[in-house]
Amino acid sequence: MSNFGRGRDSSSDTARVKTETITFRLPMPLLNELRKDAKLEKMNLNAFVTRIFSNHVEWERYERKMGLLPMTRPFLKAVINRMTDEEIVHLAEKIEKQNFKNIFTFMRENHDVSDFIEVLRSWLTVSWMDHTIVNRNGSYFLNIQHDLGIKWSLYVKTLVSELYQDILGKRVEIDITDNLISFIFSVK
Repeated sequence: MSNFGRGRDSSSDTARVKTETITFRLPMPLLNELRKDAKLEKMNLNAFVTRIFSNHVEWERYERKMGLLPMTRPFLKAVINRMTDEEIVHLAEKIEKQNFKNIFTFMRENHDVSDFIEVLRSWLTVSWMDHTIVNRNGSYFLNIQHDLGIKWSLYVKTLVSELYQDILGKRVEIDITDNLISFIFSVK
């Protein structure tokens, strides 16, 4: 599993990736902005640019093709908090599940637990949702920290459990609170 985004992956199966040195010509103003952003993120420039490229390869190149749109947190929180729990479950089960299933199929040839986790991790990374992933004792433990409230937790819980059941024919253990979603995905 790759680990190029904001989320942390402490899985023991992370292998060293072969690298190659190349040269790019970049305008100085752009390079200066990249250096400033890398410094703010407390990363070296190489790691920062690698994260940008990885986000593009793992998610962003699919966004327009799959009809995904960026939106602000306040907008999303306001909209979802106006919905009833039943409307949120319906949205996740009947509308969004098929869209995300199409995204998953478009992004990955394989359909195993690690691929599912990788697509989910990519979405969380580009959405700037803090998350941790640990691969331990034959299971992936995923925690998502957000500030969008219990209705967002319900939406993500419903969407992920429906997708996991639909794509892999498996159930996932999920616990939600106002601002934390915890998953246990068994590899077995």
